Amino acid sequence: MKKILFLFLSIMICSTAIAQSNKWSSLSYSYSKGPVSPEYQYNYTININDNGTGTLIYTKLSASDEYEFKVGKKGMKKLNSALKKSSIFSVSPEEMKSDQNLIGGPSKGLSVTMWQEPNLDQRPTVIETPSNINDTYLENMNSLYDTIERLVPSSVWTKAKGE
Repeated sequence: MKKILFLFLSIMICSTAIAQSNKWSSLSYSYSKGPVSPEYQYNYTININDNGTGTLIYTKLSASDEYEFKVGKKGMKKLNSALKKSSIFSVSPEEMKSDQNLIGGPSKGLSVTMWQEPNLDQRPTVIETPSNINDTYLENMNSLYDTIERLVPSSVWTKAKGE
């Protein structure tokens, strides 16, 4: 009986550790238009927490505005699916990095802060994607970036862009 109980507890602990390995607490996605004339230059950062609260920080002509929004359950499900599909939890940022350097054009980056027990006395793990992604991972990472951008309501984008 003790062996069965030990086996059951071992399986439960292992499955909890595996489930928590993909659990994140917040993410921050940044986009920069790149080197263009100042009147066309803009950048933005989208921050999303695991509870669905989010902010869009939009900067153009050296002025920044911040807009709050909420991501629903369906949106969070899509985000979690895109995060897993991107391989960000299973592939190191160094392995994702391309040997080719970017020259001009827009740049994108993602920083994911992993969830950890609140009573731990250490900083949480942060995964940061490189700005130049290897072709092997590029399609799934771009899909993740698109998913994050679509989570911001169109009304927020309209306000931010001043349309």
